[in-house]
Amino acid sequence: MKLEKKKQNPEIPTASMADIAFLLIVFFMLTTVISATKGIEHQLPQQDKKTTENIEKEDSVYIKVNADNTFTVDKEAPASIDAVGMLHDYLYPKLSNNWKKPIIIYVNPEAKYESMIAVLDVVKQLEKQLQKEKNIPNLTITIPTQAEAETWGYQ
Repeated sequence: MKLEKKKQNPEIPTASMADIAFLLIVFFMLTTVISATKGIEHQLPQQDKKTTENIEKEDSVYIKVNADNTFTVDKEAPASIDAVGMLHDYLYPKLSNNWKKPIIIYVNPEAKYESMIAVLDVVKQLEKQLQKEKNIPNLTITIPTQAEAETWGYQ
């Protein structure tokens, strides 16, 4: 007598598939590194409550970074961004006499990012130098938005 074999359809056991998927999700959530892009770190100046002087537009130092890799200081002749060191020589006497003058750095939207950083580096180095020599608090450095620049007429 012949015994008939029962034919079984091959199948993959999927009973533990949900457990495996859950473990993989937990593994990837725990091992993934989420990094936030850090921008330029700067410290906002403290408001001076002793004096509430109004500073006129002419009393501020205006630096404009142009799209053609040049910059202008107080609307004088443009200089190449490679000569950004002369900015220190121009600003030092002005700010050592009156460190409360705000420094306005307007950057053309088409200017290179490295040009703005070069100018900002010189101003921050000057700030550190004045803090060491004259023991002054932070300088007031402003980078206006496009809307503020249009309102104030800095373009």
